[in-house]
Amino acid sequence: MMFPLVHELAADRRIPVAVTCRVLGFSKQAYFTWRRAPVSSATGTTRT
Repeated sequence: MMFPLVHELAADRRIPVAVTCRVLGFSKQAYFTWRRAPVSSATGTTRT
């Protein structure tokens, strides 16, 4: 999944989410939907 990469680039390198999503070929809406979704226990990952 590319969404964690978008988050990391936006946070660490200050690359806008819109630019990163466009380059990777998916919508900003998909990224922000992923950000709002609760983390499932099956994935075992946390979001910051």
